[in-house]
Amino acid sequence: MKTPTSDTPAANTRAKAKGTRKVRNTASPADQEAAILAAAGAEFASVGVRRANVDEVAARAGVSRSTLYRRFPNKEALLYAVANDAYERGMKKLEEAVRGLGPREALVEAFAVGAELVKNDPLLSRMVLTDAEVKSITSKMTSLFIDMVTDRVAATLREEGAQMPVEDLLEAVEIHVRLVISLLETPPSDPERNEPHRVREFAAKFLAPMIW
Repeated sequence: MKTPTSDTPAANTRAKAKGTRKVRNTASPADQEAAILAAAGAEFASVGVRRANVDEVAARAGVSRSTLYRRFPNKEALLYAVANDAYERGMKKLEEAVRGLGPREALVEAFAVGAELVKNDPLLSRMVLTDAEVKSITSKMTSLFIDMVTDRVAATLREEGAQMPVEDLLEAVEIHVRLVISLLETPPSDPERNEPHRVREFAAKFLAPMIW
């Protein structure tokens, strides 16, 4: 029996099958999940929640569709996980920026850094400001974001020396968080007021006195 050469149909078919055979993903479950979250974040930031394609997310992450669905059974679960991941990354940046400052100085820096994060991070900007489809999936997304950020910033200010009662501190920080979102949703007509140094001046003059 003649062995197929590289030019025979049988050889071509065999090579084609070999080239399209799926490579088994041998990454650890933690690495696979991190890859899925990164891929989903890129997909949500690029096309929004409604148009996000789960198959595309799986392809970007280098995992099978079944692997993705074992961890995240639907798009809402994936969105929550991506939002939480983005929140954690953002909060770490914010906490690093305010470490070692007093409570009022920390509040000023947290206000400015928080505004920059939401404004400049494509994923956070979509989730918090511009993507109406987020609300069609879960109307609680923005409220959960505000609650999580408020709790974390209040705890950070406490570590930096804030002495005010817990409930007062939480209410004051929530005002600041909501104000950041409001200012980003409807920016001042004077673009210079959006400059980082002006944002810090505003926070120092009007917001920092609320913290003690």
